[in-house]
Order: sequence, then structure tokens, then C-alpha cells
Amino acid sequence: MKDRIRTGGDDLHNPETDEFQAVISAVRGYYARKDSAHDLEHALRVKDWGRKIAIEERADLRVVELAALLHDIGRSGTIEKTHAESSAALGMNVLKKIGYPKDLMDQVSEAVVSHSREGGHEPLTLEAKILYDADKLDFVGPMGIARLFAWAGKEGKPFFGPNSCEEFYHERVRNYSQHLFTPSAQVYFKPLFDYCEEFWHQLSLLKA
Repeated sequence: MKDRIRTGGDDLHNPETDEFQAVISAVRGYYARKDSAHDLEHALRVKDWGRKIAIEERADLRVVELAALLHDIGRSGTIEKTHAESSAALGMNVLKKIGYPKDLMDQVSEAVVSHSREGGHEPLTLEAKILYDADKLDFVGPMGIARLFAWAGKEGKPFFGPNSCEEFYHERVRNYSQHLFTPSAQVYFKPLFDYCEEFWHQLSLLKA
């Protein structure tokens, strides 16, 4: 059950039994202030994707899962230049208070700060690359489409035209596959991406 990707209902494992329950409890307040596209459920799905990929790529599971839980906590009220940098800074405070060792914290911080390229940070460690890939996998497939429209609604973006959901998908999401780092993520990405392509094809027919 724990290795299944959370999509709702029975796929959600109980966080109360999770090794990282203390971290989940600590970050819950940060995610409560986010839009539904970047909430705690998103972080938990990224954690599940990250765990799945990390097992296949033989990476450090604890680093990947902790980084996934923390990667978006700096999206509201950023204290650094980018949300990834803010998430890393806030995340280190969370882990320090809980009592995680510094060497582990440093690895987690490296992954969190480079999960987005907005600040010019590139994922260099295997764990950072896995977090990057896991985050992108939650923006394709049925969940990805739901997240896109939830985010666009919050931002007041239209379905079609300039600065729209359609434009974001074609200019951003369609390019994700070119930048995935791990073979495992590439395999998981393709059917989810195909689903999105068919969705936008069918939607374009309604628009025509």
C-alpha cells in the first residue's frame, strides 16, 4: 500500500503511521496557506512518486521523501528569492527542530533548492534529480490536469488564448519530458503525458 501512488480514496496511506509523521505535522500549517495545486496532498503524492523512483534508482529514500514533504512549504510568504530557496530555508528549520542530523539536512536542502530551475539551480545529486522528476510527474495525467485548472482558477487564467491553461500546458508541461533525469521517471511519464495529449486534443475539438 505504501508504494502506491496516491490518487485519492484507498490509495492514501495513513500519515499517522508514517515514519515522517512529525514532519507532516510540522508542515501542515505551511501547506494550509497554499492553493490546492500546491497543498499537502501534492507534497504527499510527490513523496510517493519519489519513493517509487528512489527504490528503482537505488537512491537514499529518506532524503528523497523528506525533500518531497518540504519542497513547496515556501510558496506563500517567501523569505528568499525563489519559492524553492524559501522552502529549503524553512525546511531546514523544521528538520533541525525535530532533530535530524546535519549531513542529512544538507542533502535534503540541496534537493529542495534545486527542484525548480527558477533560481538557476540545477539538480546535481541523484536524490535532487529524483525530487525534480517526481514533482513533474504530478503535473501530468488526470491529476496533472486537475492541478493545472485549480492553479489557473486561483490565478484567474482562462482556458484558452494568451496566458491561459492551454498556453501553460503547451509551453511548459509538454517540455517536461525533455528534462527528466531518471529512466524510471521517463517510463512513468509517458502514459500520463499521452493522457494529457488526448485530453487537450479533445478539448480543442470543442473549441473549434
